[in-house]
Amino acid sequence: MARRIVIVGAGVVGYTSAQRLSAEGHDVVLIERDEDAATEISDKLDIQVVVGNGCSLAVLREAELERADLLLAVTNSDEVNMITALIAGSQFQVETKVVRLRSQEYLDNISELAALWHGRTFGISPDRVAAERIVALLGVPHAVDVADVLEHRLQVTGFRVPRSCPIAGRTLADVRRDHPEATFLLAAIYRGDRAFLPRGDTRLEVGDVAYFAVRPEEAAAVARLLGFPEVRADRVVIGGGGRIGRLVARAALERGLRVAIIRRNRAEAERLAVEMPRALVLGGDITREEILLEAGIDGATFVAVTNSQEVNLLSSVQARQLGAERVITLVDSPTYVGLAEAAGIHASVSPRLASVGEILKFVRGLHVEEVQSLPFEKIEVSTVDVDDSSPLAGRPLRELGIPQGVLVAAVLDGDRVIVPDGETVIRPGSKAVLFSTAESAARLARLVD
Repeated sequence: MARRIVIVGAGVVGYTSAQRLSAEGHDVVLIERDEDAATEISDKLDIQVVVGNGCSLAVLREAELERADLLLAVTNSDEVNMITALIAGSQFQVETKVVRLRSQEYLDNISELAALWHGRTFGISPDRVAAERIVALLGVPHAVDVADVLEHRLQVTGFRVPRSCPIAGRTLADVRRDHPEATFLLAAIYRGDRAFLPRGDTRLEVGDVAYFAVRPEEAAAVARLLGFPEVRADRVVIGGGGRIGRLVARAALERGLRVAIIRRNRAEAERLAVEMPRALVLGGDITREEILLEAGIDGATFVAVTNSQEVNLLSSVQARQLGAERVITLVDSPTYVGLAEAAGIHASVSPRLASVGEILKFVRGLHVEEVQSLPFEKIEVSTVDVDDSSPLAGRPLRELGIPQGVLVAAVLDGDRVIVPDGETVIRPGSKAVLFSTAESAARLARLVD
């Protein structure tokens, strides 16, 4: 069902959301105060663009906010976003409001504040989403992307197929026949500029990024199947001690990893050393060879999470040259994601693009519990509640007429995670994990709404 969506803020999150949602047939209005940026977006997207401040009643009236089903307040200012949501709830009676917030204090208080407003208000944090993605990557050596679903009971894990892969060139049907004990599923493949859901006659190729739906304890078995060696990743060097760096460091310490943190500002580095006494904290520039060597970069996992994409890319290349076992870098621009890949950086994470998945779950309907968006928004992973009225319930999957471009990859039935086949019957009360291509989003929405 098409919805009317008003988006305030045309940064990476706002623009990407507008582009994705308008392509799916939703009625999108974008509010942007920068006139040049608004003009550029109006030329690129077939949507209504309103120039002005999202906190202005006149601007919100021009955008006809009272007709909106959903407000996305995603400017770079927490305060602007919260004021916009307050106005939307109190003056325009908007039922659902999604607010981008960086401050943990605001995130902690949003539910209490929103209780005074009409409808429902949800806070999303690009920093938290990015940190969770990086922490998940730390737990799976060799992976280029990891997303946790089903409350960490299942992982969507991407591996780049190496030249040494023993199953490259073979069909998935042959691999399944030769490995009947395998309980994971190859659910999506990125090949060059294409992303698609594989079939039984699909052959893996060297250089593919293959995404598996896998239980966390089985990720190592997938890596072995692809020909990766066993490694013990017990050291991590984090470049940047801001919000994301701190979140990653705390999680890494909790996992028993040895952690070194490099913070450019020496006074802030000293405060961070007091805050995290179990970590080695150094003050200095992460693009300098001597500081990386002092942090123990050789053989370690390097995570670059400063506020500068350029510094992250440059230091990541430097870390590879100095012997880092694995490099994960934080970038926000799709162009920089491609540059990171071309430079041989093992994995890249985008805070704002990762947040698009969190936004999409508010558009997909009441039965969609969470959405993970894979790189370049080409593949979407949705967790769906299956009740008595669901078209997914009660019959074998082969009889359901699941549309092209949609794949049921896993089912949570009670405490059991099931990798289904054509004979699997999903019981009401279960949760299903579905992969879908960007082109099939509308078909998926009709299936689960």
